[in-house]
Amino acid sequence: MKKFKSLAISKISKMPQTPGIYAFKKNGKFLYIGKAANLRQRVKQHAGLIKMAKHLCFIESKTDSEALLLEAKLIKKYQPKYNVSWKDDKNYFYVGITKESFPRVFITHQPKKRSSTQYLGPFISGRKLKKELNELRKLYPYRTCKSLPKKPCLWYYLNQCPAPCLFRAKRIEAYDIANIQGKEATGSMVTFFNGKPEKKLYRRFKIKLSGKPNDLAMLKEIIWRRLKHKEWLYPDLMIIDGGKAQLNLAASLTEIPVMAIAKKNNELYMKNVKNPIELKTLPRETFNLVLHMRDEAHRFARAYHHHLRKRHLFD
Repeated sequence: MKKFKSLAISKISKMPQTPGIYAFKKNGKFLYIGKAANLRQRVKQHAGLIKMAKHLCFIESKTDSEALLLEAKLIKKYQPKYNVSWKDDKNYFYVGITKESFPRVFITHQPKKRSSTQYLGPFISGRKLKKELNELRKLYPYRTCKSLPKKPCLWYYLNQCPAPCLFRAKRIEAYDIANIQGKEATGSMVTFFNGKPEKKLYRRFKIKLSGKPNDLAMLKEIIWRRLKHKEWLYPDLMIIDGGKAQLNLAASLTEIPVMAIAKKNNELYMKNVKNPIELKTLPRETFNLVLHMRDEAHRFARAYHHHLRKRHLFD
């Protein structure tokens, strides 16, 4: 955590005009900690604290959202006298973050001490807190619903929710590619319905692309060819073998929600989540489903690839 810089209370004019955290201190104790978009301008508005305090401390931040999170941590750590006594506890606001694979973020007045939820706060202004959380959500999408809906809501399509409800989607398709240096390249599409394979809906593709091996180009080909078949019902979710590059490619081709799974570290990449999610952190049912679909797509692609190689040898 960044350290406070200190100024004599008479040096307010030397405060930076940037976002950050400010604090009034007297006899080594914190009187009040606050957040500001403009530190110098905000501090000057605390006439009463200016008269009481001996020193002024501050920490600059890059954004208001960063300052919001830091303010919560510092208030919780130092419990400044006037942050706590200005209002009754029931009028304070806290941000709750559940300890789940896809954490839920919510605002509450009464944090539960014995729970698996982490709480940040207290905050005085609910209006300001909601505004800051809305801005934060644009950078780091999070979930707010108590129970998962049957399909992605508007927040997912606004890129502000990772949509864990996608794992409950009824129809999911998984894709993989098999080839040896581009030769006899094949693609597979396996379909699961309500968590179980529907083998009659499996499809295989003989890659038509020629030239040097190019996994992204091959993936693009099989997804395009699949999407042309509108008579095959579109899935609620598509799972692609690969990482960030494969995810971005697939997402650029369709509005259907897409995820990508990287085999090396068993990491799941999602369009609205900055960092990949380790599969082992997901609920066991979801973990098993994703791995089953990935392995089944891989098996089906390799089976067709080996079939073509044998046929080529005999020819």
